[in-house]
Amino acid sequence: MTGAAQVMTSVELEVEATSGKDVGEITNETLESVHAGACAAPSGLGADLERRKRGIELLSELLRRRSREKLSCVREDQRIWRDDLKKRSRQRQRLAKKERIAQQQLKLGNPPGGHGVELGTKNRPCNRKVGWSVQEEIPEETGKEWRKYEQDKCRKVLLTFGAGEWNRIQGCLLEEHKQLVHGVNDIRNLTYTFLVALRENQEKQQEAKAPKKEGGGGGRQPVQSKEDAFLAGKIAEFESEGAKRILDLTNEWPKIDKLGLSWLRKLRLLDLIRDAALMGRDEERRQEFDDAMATISESSPPVDWWSIAADKALLLGVYKHGYGSFDKIREDPEYASAFTPDERNIEENLRKKEQFRHKPGCNCVSCAHTRNKKRKAEAEGGNAGGPPGEGEEGNGAENGDGAEDDARVGWPSVDTLTKRLKRMVEVFARQLRKMENKSAQKTHNDRRSSEWTKKDRFTLAQCGMRWGLVHDEGPAQPDWAAMRDLSGLTKKSEEQIEACFLGLVEEAEHILQNAKRKGGGGEGGGE
Repeated sequence: MTGAAQVMTSVELEVEATSGKDVGEITNETLESVHAGACAAPSGLGADLERRKRGIELLSELLRRRSREKLSCVREDQRIWRDDLKKRSRQRQRLAKKERIAQQQLKLGNPPGGHGVELGTKNRPCNRKVGWSVQEEIPEETGKEWRKYEQDKCRKVLLTFGAGEWNRIQGCLLEEHKQLVHGVNDIRNLTYTFLVALRENQEKQQEAKAPKKEGGGGGRQPVQSKEDAFLAGKIAEFESEGAKRILDLTNEWPKIDKLGLSWLRKLRLLDLIRDAALMGRDEERRQEFDDAMATISESSPPVDWWSIAADKALLLGVYKHGYGSFDKIREDPEYASAFTPDERNIEENLRKKEQFRHKPGCNCVSCAHTRNKKRKAEAEGGNAGGPPGEGEEGNGAENGDGAEDDARVGWPSVDTLTKRLKRMVEVFARQLRKMENKSAQKTHNDRRSSEWTKKDRFTLAQCGMRWGLVHDEGPAQPDWAAMRDLSGLTKKSEEQIEACFLGLVEEAEHILQNAKRKGGGGEGGGE
């Protein structure tokens, strides 16, 4: 009885000693002692309610700490297990990649040798140098393996400057990573691999949409889009330059199924920007560049002070600083004069805006859409501001810009500049197509002028039978220029007229000889 009372008293004393303290500040030894005493005592924490309540709080804190320790041990075991699983998975991936590359090399007729060069970069003899910090020292092609972060950065820079700007892409990669092991040919090969992956993605998308489009049976072939035509042309261009597809990429272009078409459109846009910028910098084609810029409509400039010089600066600035770098373009001293507001441009743009403003009752698509939207808002009772005035109808997007009049004299937004840039690029694309058509037509006309049709030969023979062979006044030499003028074949050269006339004479002699043989065969042919 006395021993039991002493044990109970010791537990109660320990619980009483912790009163007034925060549970989190009590040591584990005290909590373990309370737990051992409560388990040893017949009545546990005693009969006093306040002490029992405090003892339960102490035992709850002890249970919480034990659970936290157990959970941390379990998490540590899981982490070790995951690390071991990742390690074994990477080993299996490396072995599978080597086997896949070896099979591809065997299909290409290039069996792997003993030095292991064809199996990627793991077995390549490499120097201990990690990379080059000077761009001029980097070889054109190193064949080093592309890491995941290098591949992602190269794709981002490629979508900023476009294909073909290999030195600029290499400079950006070197600036980002401080040391680089990839040459310009390696970057071109990676770009070619990226384009091939985009083509395969486009084919998958078209195959998935083909049954829905056909709908039961039309035999019409789908029209090739602008993006597909650009992709096919670029792939053929890189193949002619000797680009090779990289077979051992560790990162197979994530999100290409969702963003592939967007990436392809941006590459086409950057390619057109590059062609337009090179045309603007070429002295021989400067006039064509200015003519293309003059064809852009000026009825809706981004801001009231915008001018053709600003359009040129925007186009050349995107080629210089990259897609989306509008702040750098604005701060570039080379284009400072083009982006300086001029009162004359403001007055001219306001006059043109008023000239092209939609009149009340206009039936264009924009005005019809605006009227339908207003009718729908009135029908639903959402037109809290009342019906618009008669003069406000049909002003399109310009009617909603009353609150942005102050911003009209500032710098345009990113969306506005992007739309303006795409519009200019489409104008240049049409201009380039017109130039290509003119060149093709000129080549066709030159080829036709060098060929002799049946009508041209008959015209020359008729001229010879009517006028005879025209000679110069001096020596007895034929005047082929006069023969060309008399026959009306002004597109032919003198050498062509001479060659055709002599051919006609030779053909006529051959016909006469055949007729003479046939006619003299029955008479004995005495002559």
